[in-house]
Amino acid sequence: MHLPYTLALLLATSVSTVFSKRDTSPCSTQPIIEKGDLQIYTYHASPVPLVYQKSTDLSFSPTTFTLISTKDEAVLVDAPISPERGEELADWINATIPGRKLTGIYVTHGHGDHFFAIPTIQKRFPGARVLATQEVYDHMLQQIEPGFFASFWAALFPKLEAPDLSDINLDILDPSTSLSFYLSSGNGHHKEHYELRAVPVGEGDTVNSTVLYVPEVKTVITGDVVYGNCYQYLAENPTAELRSQWLKSIDKVAGLHPQYVIPSHALPTDNYGKNHLNETKTYIETFEQLLAESSSWQQLETSLKGRFPQREGSFILRYSTQTFFNASF
Repeated sequence: MHLPYTLALLLATSVSTVFSKRDTSPCSTQPIIEKGDLQIYTYHASPVPLVYQKSTDLSFSPTTFTLISTKDEAVLVDAPISPERGEELADWINATIPGRKLTGIYVTHGHGDHFFAIPTIQKRFPGARVLATQEVYDHMLQQIEPGFFASFWAALFPKLEAPDLSDINLDILDPSTSLSFYLSSGNGHHKEHYELRAVPVGEGDTVNSTVLYVPEVKTVITGDVVYGNCYQYLAENPTAELRSQWLKSIDKVAGLHPQYVIPSHALPTDNYGKNHLNETKTYIETFEQLLAESSSWQQLETSLKGRFPQREGSFILRYSTQTFFNASF
């Protein structure tokens, strides 16, 4: 069978210029997705050691940070939990896109492990502005309130200090005007603009969650709305209604018809496929079923481990299961 030349050329171009590949190196400087002048890179940060209930046996989740770049400028999606991890990420950015300008840091949601290192990143890249919806920024401020920070984050990470957000360069994305911002490349008549679109979806593993959609390569960076092979944080979804809303948020992500899905909590060996959408839903639905069958957090935790033995983030599993049985922090 012989295709018309124009159709054959179109198909060849679409396949050869958009690709995704797995690289199990957590600090690879090779793009995972590329089309023309647009590249997407991922950085996998290992879990920061924590203390929970006087024990250091449990681990936090690994976290994936995404860098979207043209040959001229780039945007980082989320920032790590600590200044030390922020410095490591900044070193990787410099090694990955030398000579390019980091212009933005998009924050998907208000959990501290996705933004505490913003001052560190902005110090290393002074031109980078924080981009967030008003609801996400309000949640960020709640996370660093002295009472909450001391009782949650500092209790888990005794050396962690609350960041000062008073001097950050901030742009609030306003849905009444536009939730899109752009990466540019080239100049004059050859200048290209690539849309990055913030999409508020509502409930994820926390309130007022968003995802970032890159239409040019049909890619969604999902924050904590969609998970990879990490235990899902359900402590902020105590009711069946909230868990149902999370499922609907995943459907909203699916409605973008992505080709690639990049969760924030995933393993270096995970792919970037659409399978994460259904797998995240399956976990929530299974949690619902096992919760109804469990009489203690120990039983629920054991059952979830049995159903999802490949997942990581033992603290997230423990804290989530204990929340439903009023275990003390």
